[in-house]
Order: sequence, then C-alpha cells, then structure tokens
Amino acid sequence: MKEKKNIGLIIQGPLTSFGRGGASSHIPTEELGKEGLVRFDCRENIQRIISDFKDLFEVVVVSTWDSEVMAGDEWLGAVLVHGPDPGGIQKGGSAYTYKSNNKYRQFIGTYNGLLEFERHDVEYVVKMRSDQYVDLRKLTDSFMKQVQKAKRPTEIIGVPFFHPATYMLHDFYFVSSLIAMKKFCEAVLAYDMFEFIDSVHREMVLKHAYTCYRGDIRVPDWAYFPYSPPNGVSTATKKIFQYMFENVYVSLGGEVLRSIVWRGSAFSEEYLRPRLLAQHILPKRFSILPLICIDWGRYFYFFQKQGRTILLRDKIITVIGRFSWKFWQFMRRVKTATSNYKIS
Repeated sequence: MKEKKNIGLIIQGPLTSFGRGGASSHIPTEELGKEGLVRFDCRENIQRIISDFKDLFEVVVVSTWDSEVMAGDEWLGAVLVHGPDPGGIQKGGSAYTYKSNNKYRQFIGTYNGLLEFERHDVEYVVKMRSDQYVDLRKLTDSFMKQVQKAKRPTEIIGVPFFHPATYMLHDFYFVSSLIAMKKFCEAVLAYDMFEFIDSVHREMVLKHAYTCYRGDIRVPDWAYFPYSPPNGVSTATKKIFQYMFENVYVSLGGEVLRSIVWRGSAFSEEYLRPRLLAQHILPKRFSILPLICIDWGRYFYFFQKQGRTILLRDKIITVIGRFSWKFWQFMRRVKTATSNYKIS
C-alpha cells in the first residue's frame, strides 16, 4: 500500500525495559532465573523504528511515563508525551485485583498518544511496544488487506494472533482506525478499571465486548465474568469470544510476527510455531453450567459498585458457585491423574 500518510504510530512503554528477550521467550521465567532476563535501553530502538518507517506515518508519538524520561530524551521525527505512572496491577490491591501486570500502563499510555493524534489528520493507528522492533511495512500492508475484506472496516483491530481454544488475545501490537482504538482503550479502562477476570489476555476481550458489543452478542451479563474459560466455560461465554474473534480482531499473520525483535533478539521457532498453529484450534464443544464456571462473587461485586443491592439469593449463588467450581477443578485433576496413570 503506497498511501499511508493518514496513519499514526504510537510507540508505547518504558524507556528502560526488563524481562525476557525474544530468543528466550519460550523458556519459563522461573527456569531462566534473574540472570537470564534482559535490561534493555529502548531509546536506540525507538530511533531506529522512526528512521526506518517515518515515511509511513502522518505523525509518530512516543508515549511513556514521567519517571522514565531523562534530560535530552527526544527523537527526531516524533512527539514525546508522558504522564504520571499509573502503576501495574498489584496482587492484594482489592478483592478482585490479583496479580501484577502492565495492562493499565499499556492502555493509559496508548490513550495519551491517541489524544495527540486528534490534533492531526489521522485515520488509522498503529500501537507497538517501545522494547520491540517490528517491520511496520509488513504490518500496515497486512492490516490494509484485512480492511479491504472487512464488512465493518472501521471496527476491526489487527493483532499478532489469538487462540480460540484458550480464549486468549495477544497484544504485542494493535492496529485499527483511530475511532476503534480509542473505543478499545476506553473499554478496558471503563468502570473505574474494574477487572472482569484475572487474565490480561482474556479480560481485554471480555471488557471490550461488554462495553462496545453487548447489544450485538446478546448474552446475560454474568457471561462476561468467567473463572477460567479453558478449564470450564459456559455456552454464553463461548459466544462472546466467538463473536469477537470472528468480527472484531484479525490476525496479521506469521510474517509480521517473525519480524519482531524483542529486547534485542528475535523470537525462536520454538516460541512462534505452536502459537501460530494454535490459531486454527477451535474450542471444545463441551460446555458446563454457568453456576459452576462463572465467578459470581466478582459479578455481583461489579454490580454492587454500579449501585445495585446484593441480595441474600446472590450471596447463596456465590457460595454454591465457588464450591462447585472448586469441586469441578478437583474432578478435572482426578481425571488427568487417572489418565496419566493408565498411560504409564
């Protein structure tokens, strides 16, 4: 595609990044140990991205946090925006906040960049990480081919890949219309950043669906609050993910994914191959009762925060549901152990 001047680029994230590199991404963090992690200065990477791909974009924004910026931090061909660090989600913060992650950093930082785009003639947006290098020509070309095929081109969001069988959406990069990206960010940050599920890669889908597509999907509100879909899921929750994967998110393919360099090294085939293959694996047909697989405590607490009164009936459902889920997981473990014993 030659005419790309109506696209904006957001390079979002820290200016110093710490974690696994691309080459070690297939190795669990606990096996790598601290000595296997990488401390990566993103500044040179950011300038390389801008220099290599500036001709594709109307405007480039580097979005980070006040605490990351040092004297002299600037990039030729880009606007720098930064604000207070909202922090990651920390375990123990509230009854329904479980683990530490950077989800809100990502979406607040992206949203800050989108506000800058509103002052320019930008129709589409690419959002990428500050600690990754991606071939943005391949990415934009792949996305625009999807736009040409889409029934609602202004609503689709290009993503690295998603896994229907595990109900997961991955987020190394996003590309969409400015309107769709803004709605996506607003959805994830909505309801005072209440978490629908303690899984970043599933909550993005659930909260986006609830906020923007509830009227199209037409399932009960409780369906948006599952415990862990791969370990037991209702038909209604399945319908949410199926709708979003078929109508909203589009995978940009392996060629783009293979161009990623993360914290200085490329992904290995050991990491990439199973993830690309998993895109074609469908969920199991088997569903279980909502009473068992819905996090009723989280669901009722959410509506209590919206002003609804919690009834005795709701508390009883919560207790029965929690016990049923634990029993269901126990039976799954027994079945797995029995199967392994027979094989051995």
